[in-house]
Amino acid sequence: MAMRAEETPPREPARSAARERALEIAGFAVLAALAVFFLAASWRRWTDPLIDFGRELYVPWRLSHGAVLYRDVDDFYGPLSQYANAALFRVFGPGLMVLVRANLAVFGTIAGSAYALFRRAFGAAAAFASTAVFVSVFGFSQFYGGNHNFATPYSHEATHGLLVCVLLALALGRWLAAPGPAWAATAGLLLGLSAVLKPEILLAAGAVTAGALWLGFRSAGIPKPSSVAAWAAGAAVPTASFWAYFAEHASAGEALRYACRGWLAVVASTRFTGDVVQAGFLGIDRPWPHLLEHGMATAVSFALAALFCVAARRAERTTKTRAVVFTLAAAAAMAWISWTQVDWLNSGRCLLGFGLVYAVLAAPPRGATIDRGAAARWMVAILSAALMARMFLNGRIYQFGFYQAALAAMLVPAVLIGDLPNRLRLGQRGRLTVTLLVAALLLPGLLRLTSRSLHILGAKTFSVGSGADRFLVESPSVEATGAIVDRLSRELGRVPEGQKVLVLPEGEMINYLSRKACPVAPFFFFSAATADGQEAALVRQLDSDPPDWVVVVSRDLREYGIGRYGTEQGQGLELLQWVSSRYRPVERMGGDPLDPRQRGAVILARKR
Repeated sequence: MAMRAEETPPREPARSAARERALEIAGFAVLAALAVFFLAASWRRWTDPLIDFGRELYVPWRLSHGAVLYRDVDDFYGPLSQYANAALFRVFGPGLMVLVRANLAVFGTIAGSAYALFRRAFGAAAAFASTAVFVSVFGFSQFYGGNHNFATPYSHEATHGLLVCVLLALALGRWLAAPGPAWAATAGLLLGLSAVLKPEILLAAGAVTAGALWLGFRSAGIPKPSSVAAWAAGAAVPTASFWAYFAEHASAGEALRYACRGWLAVVASTRFTGDVVQAGFLGIDRPWPHLLEHGMATAVSFALAALFCVAARRAERTTKTRAVVFTLAAAAAMAWISWTQVDWLNSGRCLLGFGLVYAVLAAPPRGATIDRGAAARWMVAILSAALMARMFLNGRIYQFGFYQAALAAMLVPAVLIGDLPNRLRLGQRGRLTVTLLVAALLLPGLLRLTSRSLHILGAKTFSVGSGADRFLVESPSVEATGAIVDRLSRELGRVPEGQKVLVLPEGEMINYLSRKACPVAPFFFFSAATADGQEAALVRQLDSDPPDWVVVVSRDLREYGIGRYGTEQGQGLELLQWVSSRYRPVERMGGDPLDPRQRGAVILARKR
């Protein structure tokens, strides 16, 4: 009996660990089911027929046939993603679904890596709740149309960049736990990859790297020279590799500018602050009203957290029966508030403020022991706030928020479930109360957002393209652009191979679906692409290498301050004058393509 009594205590922790593993496996199954549901509901309905994602298909298609990025076909961002997609096209052939399958692998890796990062920081339950939010809200849902999802992102640099940032946070955590050249080189390489992607990705990667270096300095002093050298070498590899590639096609200076395009464009251009649309994305178009909205939303988020604290304390200080009744009543009230009072579509307004405040609270105090969990919590807070820099006064979960706000949104349930109870030193009853209240807050919001997304997706029933390029858009009776793009692509696909097509003011999806190259590098012909004398330069280029065909297709540009394309200098006037003097219309579709209230297109052939 004595031996059995001595053997009993070790069995309980083992059983508890087994139960936790079983619950975590069940959680993985739930997350996988959520991903399958949202993917099935959105299948082939991810993209806009004309805007943005056409570039993500057209550019790698051209590169896979020998074109050189920035010289023959332009892009906003760094070279990594476009050349990675070009490699996919070379191996598997061009196709929208080729990229989708690769993007689903990226999405799954992000979800798994984010789960691991949040688990390290906040525990398994918090990681499950956070990843469920990521899959349900940010994966494949649509709240304002296509292109802002992980299947067909408006920019692959965005989704690839989010993956790089999450992997970087994990690698930095490993380096903090075991400083050495191997993990330093890995962290350096990931930071270097961010430099050949997107400027906001580089900013976020730099911020989390700086945070980790500060923690490392506090705990272990200045890193060893071998680690510094390994980190620097890793960071230099991506840019140096692209510089060497571009140097085969351009001068050394031009090749360096191409390799640094991911961040150099921001330094050398005012596009991100001087453009009216970009100003709206940042929120600097109405800074003070936006600041007030964000401040109030952040205050509400912390007020809710305070209510959770009060409720958890109350549940712990009463009898078990009363605690159950109180918790259920509080959860019901919270669910009612969430369903009827919370504007979930604009819930992103609180995320940056919440992340910044939590970053301050999570910073390990001087002299404190920095364990892996504390380091991970601080780095997650830094990374989530830094990723929202491009929407710092216009925080949102839709549009660019699908990747910029994803970690910040995941942080909220993670903090409430995984950190708040520890700070309050709550017992099991208090922790359960907090978890139930968080569920009561989030589940109605997820249902409201899912309902909106399913409504938008359900309206997409018209097929554009064929085979691996087929996707679904709104029926022509609702929005005719998709049908026009499909017809244009089929008509131009019949013209002889090798002939070139210019689509005004934008239409790289048409170029891609018809497999017809544009004779000039730009992929749109308005706003920043035609301002400051660039339109005249484009006309000169077209004179030297005129396209065989020109298409003018409807594109509503009123958000750029353009009422009717082609009526002002620097906004299409010179281009349309050049076209009218050298080309003749051969086919018209729909209404006037230059009237933003109508939908139509004109195909023009070169005069002989």
